[in-house]
Amino acid sequence: MNILVLTPYIPYPLNFGGAVRIFHLIRQLSRRHQIHLLSFRDEFGSGDPKGLEPFCRTLTIVPRLVGNKRWQQMASLLSPRSFQWRFHYNQPMQDALYRLVSEQSIDLILVEFSQMAGFRFPTGVPVVLDEHNVEFDLLERMAAGESRFLRRLYNRIEAAKFRREELSAVSNAALTLVTSDRDGELLTSLSPGLKTAVITNGVDCDYFARPAGPRQPESAVFVGATHYFPNEEGVLFFLREIHDRIRKTWPTFKFIVVGGNPPPSITRYRSDDTVITGYVDDVRPYMWGASLFVVPLRMGGGTRFKIVEAMAAGVPVVSTRLGAEGIPIVDGRELILADEPEAFADAMGKVFSNPALAESLTRVGLSFVRSHFDWPVIGERLDAALEAVVKKDER
Repeated sequence: MNILVLTPYIPYPLNFGGAVRIFHLIRQLSRRHQIHLLSFRDEFGSGDPKGLEPFCRTLTIVPRLVGNKRWQQMASLLSPRSFQWRFHYNQPMQDALYRLVSEQSIDLILVEFSQMAGFRFPTGVPVVLDEHNVEFDLLERMAAGESRFLRRLYNRIEAAKFRREELSAVSNAALTLVTSDRDGELLTSLSPGLKTAVITNGVDCDYFARPAGPRQPESAVFVGATHYFPNEEGVLFFLREIHDRIRKTWPTFKFIVVGGNPPPSITRYRSDDTVITGYVDDVRPYMWGASLFVVPLRMGGGTRFKIVEAMAAGVPVVSTRLGAEGIPIVDGRELILADEPEAFADAMGKVFSNPALAESLTRVGLSFVRSHFDWPVIGERLDAALEAVVKKDER
């Protein structure tokens, strides 16, 4: 097949979750199909298309002026359309979409993120929408967890607008890809008859395989883009509610936060026992060297890359239930789940004090990830789902 992949940014380098997912889906599909990438690039020039060249027949990059997002968000309040759709639409991208479908005899369009579904798609070509998150649900969760009145009000208004647009987009798609059963059930409950397929996030297990070497005792690492609000809120929850509880029993405990553009709300906690790295070229050494990987998230959607990557890197995991949402694990077998601060700290202490438990979590977690989340396994599922869409469209 000739597959057109429409993305809001160039999915390379692999320095955040969305880029990782898109890159590996393209890589897997390129084994059997011709891939044509159509992507935005903002005025800051982020993204490197050369990383996609081995897997794409053509790459088309459309410039986009981002401007002042805060001002655009305020202006969107006067529009019936959401900021999400207004921000991701422009006429040059619309023109490029029509041109590529015609010139490359496109058989299927794969749209990455529901925010990119506001374009007009050519008739006769099936559209598959890849829902990294159910975005309106994420906005509603963010509003519920927001303490600032104006931000909470804005998120609620934006969620209401985007809920209407997102449900329209999935209803019009030939197939909607979701990263978890929970997201699929939510969408089908609101749009009966919707066709969905669960294509989970994955991990390159060979890339993350841990080399032999010591771990830093009584240490925990968090990896994620901390300027992303759900991650910021989760790290602050750990620093404010859990960190001191751990230090009472484990006075040498060290917490390492790895991720680009950490906001001042987090960097203010930087100290000898709380390391805030900012952007790093390679997160793996931080994961390999830690005793524990923590996921203290309390909002968000989809399936967490960070958990499957940590398991592939051979690190025991303690997570909130929402942080592990979308992953079919058993508490105490592949990882440990805890939501309240005291329970979370207790779970971490159990791993620190019980080497046999830490080793079991590591071994079982790695086996679980290899059988469920290695990218070649996910690629097979995706290929079958897309082939079914095209065959049905041909009938």
